[in-house]
Amino acid sequence: MKKINNIFQEEAYHYVTEAGLNVFIIEKKGFKRSVAAYGTPFGGIHLNQIVDGEKVTHKKGLAHFLEHKMFEDEKGDLLSQFTDLGANANAFTSYDQTVYYFNTNDSIEEPLKLLIHLINRIHLDEASIEKEKGIIVEELRMYEKNPNMNLLMKTYENVYHHFPLRYDIGGTEESVNATTLEDVLAAYNYNYNPKKMALVVVTGEAKEDVKRIIDKSKIRSSNVSEVTNVFQTEPYSVLKEHDQYYFAVNTPKSSLSFKFKYDGKNIMRDEFTIRSILSLNFSQLNGDYQNWLDEDIINDYFSYDVDLRDGFGVIYFFNEGNKNEEFKELIMNKMNNLEIDEVLLNQSIKRHYGNSILSLSQYDRYAINVMSCFFKNESYYDYLSFIKDFSIKDIHNVLPYLSDYSISHTEMLPKRNK
Repeated sequence: MKKINNIFQEEAYHYVTEAGLNVFIIEKKGFKRSVAAYGTPFGGIHLNQIVDGEKVTHKKGLAHFLEHKMFEDEKGDLLSQFTDLGANANAFTSYDQTVYYFNTNDSIEEPLKLLIHLINRIHLDEASIEKEKGIIVEELRMYEKNPNMNLLMKTYENVYHHFPLRYDIGGTEESVNATTLEDVLAAYNYNYNPKKMALVVVTGEAKEDVKRIIDKSKIRSSNVSEVTNVFQTEPYSVLKEHDQYYFAVNTPKSSLSFKFKYDGKNIMRDEFTIRSILSLNFSQLNGDYQNWLDEDIINDYFSYDVDLRDGFGVIYFFNEGNKNEEFKELIMNKMNNLEIDEVLLNQSIKRHYGNSILSLSQYDRYAINVMSCFFKNESYYDYLSFIKDFSIKDIHNVLPYLSDYSISHTEMLPKRNK
């Protein structure tokens, strides 16, 4: 095991198992709680891959479908087995990754063995696949009826021409119903390859004992050598500049999206930097923010975020209220006149850095952050150091990206009475 150097006095270690699995062990001496997260960089956007030179196309929602099936075992539901061991287990699929994790205040050995077992075998048949389809379709219908999720997906559909964010993580009813046992097994074989995956353990137990448990466990080998994700070239322009539709809401909702060219080399750091710019201009750090609230141009529903990808980026604003045009005008004016107050910036960064350091004591968050950074070729500790040393120079490095963009405005209006 190699110690990971960091300025935060964290006892963090990394090694690679014989099967090629990257393992991170963070030793928290004197603490009882343990968390382990085991994940793969296979999520909702990974629909096209090159597997050992051959192109493979996955059905929409396949990563999510596979996650649903992984807890099945010949001995019964694995979630209940974690509970029997005194551990709380769960999993999630995002657009970028799928992660399985547990936490416990008891000995980590048996839950960790079970987590490794869960990932390194799959127990499926045709009947279980067919049964799951109905469950996932109901889940999709539920999300479709949720106004916030519906607006989000409609926004993605209007922004993107090809990029798979325009599809729900769970897929579509059509893609789910067309999913076969062979589809699920192929996705597992290609993407639950130990050479692609990572295991992160945050624990009060000795690192040597944790390593012994992992090394004695059976980790599958894979006959797949190389898996590369492939994406169709996404235009810098939005697909639809304006879209207005009706939904079962009492108050109108809307989104405003700014799509731009991006060719940066460090997505995580640039996303943090752009969020800092947005915070200075569109949060309570801006002296006009309370006036926007008082004038009902925005309300507590108002939010914003940025998503950077290879070749492009998008900034999203979401709002609720009866002043959609005023909201649109306000956001566009501010985006064209972004202000950087260095004093406020430094105050904001200090608060964010303090919150980030807090994550080192929140084990679930800590483990998943280490894993997510690893999948993005970033060290979590280097990322935290970047925040610590952040300055206005970093702002000026990304501002040029925000000078030229394509805009999409999506409005959700209350259904008219017949």
